[in-house]
Amino acid sequence: MIFRVLLVIAVVCFLSGISSTAFSTEIDETRYCGEPKRDASGAIYRSYRVYSAFRKLYPCPSTGLTSGACPGWQVDHVLPLASCGCDSVSNAQWLPVQIKTCAGEYCKDRWERSVYQCKETQ
Repeated sequence: MIFRVLLVIAVVCFLSGISSTAFSTEIDETRYCGEPKRDASGAIYRSYRVYSAFRKLYPCPSTGLTSGACPGWQVDHVLPLASCGCDSVSNAQWLPVQIKTCAGEYCKDRWERSVYQCKETQ
């Protein structure tokens, strides 16, 4: 089981490294952006344009489709938005639900928040 999870992580990391020259110039592609934008309720603002651009470049691993449901997979921010990561295509990756949602042995989001902390940029 652990081997399968590590294999999936390796594949996702490999796919995340595909050339950034294919990205649209209209979308900001930096990874560290500072404090995230928030809506009136305090929730972190996420751009649908970024999500849509990511799906067009990287179809769902389980269905191969660029829209609709993606069973077993979720889009994840490599550097979390809550830790000053950017809402950009270059900061996104596919992750298995077991890792992304902490449903399995691993808990990526909780670990990341303890490691990465939002610091003031100069």
